[in-house]
Amino acid sequence: MSETVERVVLRAEGISKRFGITQALDNVSVTFRAGEVHALMGENGAGKSTLGKTIAGLHKQDSGLVTIYDAAGAPRELKPGSIDDAFEAGVRIVHQELAQCPNLTVAENLCLHDIPTRAGLVDRRAMAARAARLVHKLDPGIDVEAPLGLLSPGRRQICQIAASLEDRAGASHAPRLIVFDEPTSSLSVAEADRLLEITRQLAKDGLTIVYVSHRMGEIFQVCDRVTVLRDGKFIATSNIKDIDEPVLIEQMIGRRIEATTRRAKGTHADSSPGHDAGEAAALRQLIGGEPHTAGKPMLDVKNLSSPGKLRDVSLTVRAGEILGIGGLVGAGRSETLDAIFGLDPKATGQVMVDDRPVNLSSPRGPIAASIGYVPEDRRLQGLFFQLGIDENILVPFMHRIAGALGLRRGGREKELVTEKVGRFQVKAASLASLPGELSGGNQQKLLIARWMGKDTKVLLLDEPTRGIDVGTKSEVYKLVRAAADAGAAVLLVSSEMPELLALSDRIVVMCNGRLSGELSGDDMTQTNILKLATADEAVRRGA
Repeated sequence: MSETVERVVLRAEGISKRFGITQALDNVSVTFRAGEVHALMGENGAGKSTLGKTIAGLHKQDSGLVTIYDAAGAPRELKPGSIDDAFEAGVRIVHQELAQCPNLTVAENLCLHDIPTRAGLVDRRAMAARAARLVHKLDPGIDVEAPLGLLSPGRRQICQIAASLEDRAGASHAPRLIVFDEPTSSLSVAEADRLLEITRQLAKDGLTIVYVSHRMGEIFQVCDRVTVLRDGKFIATSNIKDIDEPVLIEQMIGRRIEATTRRAKGTHADSSPGHDAGEAAALRQLIGGEPHTAGKPMLDVKNLSSPGKLRDVSLTVRAGEILGIGGLVGAGRSETLDAIFGLDPKATGQVMVDDRPVNLSSPRGPIAASIGYVPEDRRLQGLFFQLGIDENILVPFMHRIAGALGLRRGGREKELVTEKVGRFQVKAASLASLPGELSGGNQQKLLIARWMGKDTKVLLLDEPTRGIDVGTKSEVYKLVRAAADAGAAVLLVSSEMPELLALSDRIVVMCNGRLSGELSGDDMTQTNILKLATADEAVRRGA
C-alpha cells in the first residue's frame, strides 16, 4: 500500500462486548484505512475474532460505534448486530471454518443465497456465469460446475473469499472491507502462499483487509499495520515496518517468552534449555508420575497399510520419547495416526502398546490400550460441541470411574474434571460451558486435558498448535515435553518445521504414504526433512 493512502474506510470506537462473565472487548477503538492489510493480533481470547465479527454485524456490541465512510468521506453508522446492514455497506467476513456444502457445485454454493431463475426454474447458465465472474478473478483454474468437495482446502477457501466479493442485487456498495479470520489455518504452505498473493492483490485493488492470524510470518509478509489486543483491551497499533517479532509478541502476551530449543537426547524438562527444575516438577504434576528416560519400546507399529493412503508403515516409539513425523500435506501423516487410533476400517497391520496387541477395528481398542489422540481438526474430530466441558473430558473414561452396574459417580467425575480444568488452565465460565464458548487456545487445552493423564501410555498429536497464539503454543510445548518426561510415548505430526525440530527426539519422514527415511541428532534439519519429503518426486525426475 502506498504510504500516502491514509483515507479512513471504517472506524470502530469504544467497542465493548461481554459474553456472560467474560469481557471479550473493553472500550476498543481501531481505525482501518483504504487499501491496507491491517492485522489483528493477540492471544486466544484477546478479542480479535469478536472485534471482526462485531464489525461485520455478527455480534451486537454492548456499547460503542462502528462507522463506515464513503469515497467522499461521508460517515454512515452501522446498525449494531445487523449482518444485512454491514453487507449492504460493503463489509464482509470470511470465516476460519469453511461454511460450505461440499456435495453441491461451486456455482451452487456461491448462489445459495440468491439462486437465479428463469420461468420459475433454476437458471444454471446464469448461475455458472455469476460464479465464474467471482471465482475466476482469484483462480481461473477452478471449475465452477465441479462439486466443491473435490477441491483442495486452499481452493475451497478461495471460493469462500470469492463469495465475499459479490455485490448482491440492491446493495448500495460493492465490497469495501473484508475480515479474514484465520484464513490459512488449515492450508498447506503452497496454498497459504497463494492466499497471501490474493490478499495483497485485493488490497492493491482498493479493498481494506482486516487480517486475523496467529502466523507471524504471514503478518510481516502481507500486512501494512498491526493492532494488538490483550484481554479484550486495545494495546497498540503499529506500522509493520516499525516493529519486530519479539516486540509484537511482548505486546500480545505482556512478557517475553523463551525461544523453543531442542531437547537434548535422553534428557528431561528439568535439564533442557529454558527449563528449571522447579518448572519441570510443576509440569510433571500436570500428568502425574515420575520422570523417565527413553526406555523400552512403548508403541510398536508394523506394516501398517491402507488402500490409497498408507504403504507398510513401521515405526517404534520408546517410553519417554517424542517421535516427530515430517512430510508434505497428503503424505500420510494424519492417516497414520488415524489408523493407529482405529479410525480407518480398511487399515491392516499390527499395533502393539507395551508389548500387547491393539484391536484397531474401532477407537475402543486404542482407548483401552491407553492411547490418547489429539486430532488435527478439533471441531470436526476432537470435541463434542453440544456437550459441556465436563462431558468432553469424561466421554472416553466414564466406564473406568463408573460404580456398580455401570452407574455414574457424579462426585468422582466432578473431582476429575475440576482437577484437569485447573491444572491445564482451561479458562471457562463454568464446567458446563460449551466448547464453542471458549477461545481456540482453550479448546485445544481442553482436548489435550482429556487425553493427557497418568494412565496415558501413548499420545498421538496431530498439529497440536494449529490456530493458537504464541503464548498458548509455549504452554502446549511444555505439556508435550511433560508427557514424555512422565513416560508416555509421543507421536507428533506438525507442519511447522521449527516446532517439529524443537520438540522431537527423532524424526521420521513420509512421502506418498510410506516412510522415506529417519533423522536424528545433527541430521535433523529442514533441508534434510524436505529432501526426504520429496524423495519419490526426485526419483520420478531421475534425480
